[in-house]
Amino acid sequence: MNDAERSPRVAIFAPSPALVLTFEHGEEGHAPDIALNVGGQGPWVARAVTALGGTALLVVPLGGDTGRAAYHLLAADARADRGELRSVDVGAAIACYIEERKGGERTCIRDTPPGRFGQREVDDLYSAALAAALDADVTVVTGSPWPDHVDPALFTRLCADLAQLGRPVVADLSGEQLDAALEGGVDWLKIAHDELQLDDPDGADDDALWSEAERLAAAGGHTRNVVVSHSDEPALVLADGERSIVTMPALTPLDSRGSGDTMAAALAVGLAEGRPLDELLRRAAAAGASNAVHKGSATPDLALVDRLADVVTTEQVGPER
Repeated sequence: MNDAERSPRVAIFAPSPALVLTFEHGEEGHAPDIALNVGGQGPWVARAVTALGGTALLVVPLGGDTGRAAYHLLAADARADRGELRSVDVGAAIACYIEERKGGERTCIRDTPPGRFGQREVDDLYSAALAAALDADVTVVTGSPWPDHVDPALFTRLCADLAQLGRPVVADLSGEQLDAALEGGVDWLKIAHDELQLDDPDGADDDALWSEAERLAAAGGHTRNVVVSHSDEPALVLADGERSIVTMPALTPLDSRGSGDTMAAALAVGLAEGRPLDELLRRAAAAGASNAVHKGSATPDLALVDRLADVVTTEQVGPER
């Protein structure tokens, strides 16, 4: 297969997978459907990458009974989707949670956090991430929702080394992990508006959102592109020194979980494909919307993404201040 025929390859650094058991309640009087899958931000990004036509190289730690079960599920997905599972054996079990879904609402019944990594396990995970990035066109760096699970310094070191290696990075992080990655340097940052460091993100006006986006664009002494997703509102984008608003027509959401991860995956796939900026942004917005109109986290429909991208609009609203 020559380069023109090869699918875009996206490495995903996924330090916090979770084994998820879902009870899906349908009609009254009927037993719920039961689904077992591997969730968490990294696996969701990988799932969206393959749905969008890319090859996902998923770098993920797996340990304990939950990790052994997750390995078989992820390996089967990789074989079916022609992806690559780059699993790293660790001693501690990965996270697990049990949820139920009724009338479109998800409720967590029980959950348990992951165990901490040993230093040698961190080194193995780091080495696997670097090797995958060198085998890929673009790397997506995802984080952990458990503050004490991963040392933020790992993100600084990883992003700095990827920058030295000339490997493009899309980061989808928040909090201390975000600050650490920005210190190392990333090319694209995708962040939800409610994860911005503002007192009241939902009540903030556009000037406050743009100011925070511009701070993030220059944090750590690096210049980067920033996409601020805003639920069903237009996304704010700083790219190539210009402000843009990306608007997707309002659709009726069925399950929006994973839409942000799908947007990050679409950015990575589009960058790997070499798409021009306007097309890249329109497809990222379309991918997030496609995920939200049906059940299943980070499972966009590629044909629908192609069609929706035609109705997304981008509008430049001036240079950065």
